[in-house]
Amino acid sequence: MDPCVLHGKIGNAALRDVDLVDAAGAAVNGVAHGRMMPDPGGAGYDPPCMDPLAQASHEHHDRLIPHVEHLARLAAMIDEGITPAFLDQCEAEHRFIVGQLLPHMEAIEATLYGELDRLMEGRHSMAPMRREHAELRRLIDSTGQYHELVTTGRLGPAEAIGLRRALYRLHALLRVHLAEEELYLRVLDHNLTAAEKDELARGIEHAMAEPL
Repeated sequence: MDPCVLHGKIGNAALRDVDLVDAAGAAVNGVAHGRMMPDPGGAGYDPPCMDPLAQASHEHHDRLIPHVEHLARLAAMIDEGITPAFLDQCEAEHRFIVGQLLPHMEAIEATLYGELDRLMEGRHSMAPMRREHAELRRLIDSTGQYHELVTTGRLGPAEAIGLRRALYRLHALLRVHLAEEELYLRVLDHNLTAAEKDELARGIEHAMAEPL
């Protein structure tokens, strides 16, 4: 996409969207402080008619959110000891992290963040979201190391505390991060052509469909 064409196209609408994203911080903070993320199937929810980009992104989030909540449940299960139920859940969440979460992060960063940087003309950088991705990767590496200890029967009391901490931190950061991504999608939705949104949606779907 030609940045000059994109610059001429967005005008004041994109800048208003940047203000919308900034103003929505309180809602995102609400997620961080324990309020649940919006339930797309909840009462009173009026589903909009979504274009392919919004649909692709929402579908991926719908796949991720239940597993994000399972991370906190897995952390709580550690208090009960390394039971067969804990081992099964630990393996399921490890598969989620490797098979769905990491591909989602890479697809979103590769397809959407550059477009958002250009659309917002330096008024609002995607650097904080990229830093959150870096922190998520660090936490994922940490949980992967603990997963190896679990599967080899070497998770001692100190390591159990570390695993619990890593899982709770991963859960909390993911809740906030996914809520923020939904806000940024509005900027793209309001300021890209249908063809441009289709191209980004195909990029997301291709990345998520890659075999692992």
